[in-house]
Amino acid sequence: MYFGQVKVTECVNGILAHTVTLDGKKFLKGRIISKEDQEYFIQNNLEYLICAKLTKKDIHEDNAANILAKMFNNNTLALEKAFTGRANILANESGLLVINEDKIRRFNKISNSITIATLQNNCIVRKGEMIATIKIIPFSIMEKSIKTIEKINFKKSLYIQTYTEKKCALLLTHFNKENIKLNDISQKRIKERLDPLNCSIKIIETCEHNSDEITRHIKKFAKKEIDLILILGSSAIVDIKDKIPEAIINSGGKIIRFGMPVDPGNLLLLGEIRNTPVVGLPGCARSPTLNGFDWVLERLLSGNDISNNDISDMGVGGLLKTINKRKMSLTKDTKYKITNIILAAGQSKRMLNDNKLLIKINKKTMLEKMVTTSLNSSADNTVLVLGYQSDIMQEIVNDKNIITTVNQDFAKGLSSSLQCGISALPDDCDAAIIILADMPSIESTVIDNIINSFNPKKNNSIIIPTFNNKKGNPILLDRKFFPDILRVKGDKGAKDIIVNNKNSILEVPQKNSAVLNDIDTKEDLSLYLKNHLKE
Repeated sequence: MYFGQVKVTECVNGILAHTVTLDGKKFLKGRIISKEDQEYFIQNNLEYLICAKLTKKDIHEDNAANILAKMFNNNTLALEKAFTGRANILANESGLLVINEDKIRRFNKISNSITIATLQNNCIVRKGEMIATIKIIPFSIMEKSIKTIEKINFKKSLYIQTYTEKKCALLLTHFNKENIKLNDISQKRIKERLDPLNCSIKIIETCEHNSDEITRHIKKFAKKEIDLILILGSSAIVDIKDKIPEAIINSGGKIIRFGMPVDPGNLLLLGEIRNTPVVGLPGCARSPTLNGFDWVLERLLSGNDISNNDISDMGVGGLLKTINKRKMSLTKDTKYKITNIILAAGQSKRMLNDNKLLIKINKKTMLEKMVTTSLNSSADNTVLVLGYQSDIMQEIVNDKNIITTVNQDFAKGLSSSLQCGISALPDDCDAAIIILADMPSIESTVIDNIINSFNPKKNNSIIIPTFNNKKGNPILLDRKFFPDILRVKGDKGAKDIIVNNKNSILEVPQKNSAVLNDIDTKEDLSLYLKNHLKE
């Protein structure tokens, strides 16, 4: 790959290294320069550009990222199409993320140009959550780098271990029935931990805190169809020869580990009888806060074995004193970052050359009303796409807290404006709501309703409001569709994306027809003004 200064006369098929703005028209970083682009540069007296030019041995950053992501793919993962050299890997299931750390380190040592970043190993993830991202640093990589990586099997380097239904036996001990009330609290806390991991307590029993009684119960549990035995003593285990470990040995079981480098949770004991794990719980198991028991429980119930060495390795990051809330639940709500895109670049041709967005309604232009509606919603940001008469419209919204971008190709139709809006989105945007500026009846509550309905974990990735079973606007699109939008040709907007992803659509009924009503003609405008002008 060549990177550096290139004459404009030789720039076709080069990749722009930096965003270029000429006469109000913006050419974004990463754009592949076309013949039309070149002609525009020449017309505006541009002589040189900084860009990258690929050879036959180079692979474009997006293609490279897609190829590398596929190397990690298995039935527990989902891949997003690469965009700007980044391919995100998502969880296709909820469960425990298992990472082959040696393979990940090996991948990152192949080339400085190729990177993968992951979540922490053995952490709980939810379906649809990003677990890793592959990023190509330059605009391309050499084909030989790909071939080097292809020699390594990464198929199970990232894997989601799902939580299948399991059953547990719980033994609570006491001294002369003096702590029965404490056992009630203990039972509640343990159930709270087990429920999100798809594990039920099949047997709950209590006994005196002595070796013989505990042994008798362990033997009894071992004969049942039980996946896990939990023992919470009225007194903490303080030695490998204490009552609970003694009882495990007397039952014919074995001790795998006593003591763990995680605080809270130091006094945890892990044993086994007839291939069934037995856990002697630390006292902090009665607390709702995160502790070492949670880490062991999450791995055991996912079906993974835990060795003495595995527990030893938990020491790095094992100081949990400052963590106040547990993060186990597989159903916990996630706060997504949503941006509104207001499309306001059109020429209002059916209004006989009157710019409808500049018409005042109750002392505010239609444009101002739509921007205000967007800002009053719960969306994190607003992107305003201007085009026709952009200079006038820019002055109207100049003091608003929004991101403004100008589509110089607005005459080409909706798709070009939509692509301009997508290109201007913040990097951390999870989804965008496409708002047509000529729908002034839309209120911020409608937008909030759409935002609250977005849930990619349930594959609710396209949200469409309806009234009387008729689809309307605005429409929300998950970020996974952004690359597809940028590849759309012609004036199609997002129609093909919606048609081709029907399983991802959630229709949200609305209380009135505002979502169906846009203003295209003078008749539409007259009717709207009649209903909304203050007397």
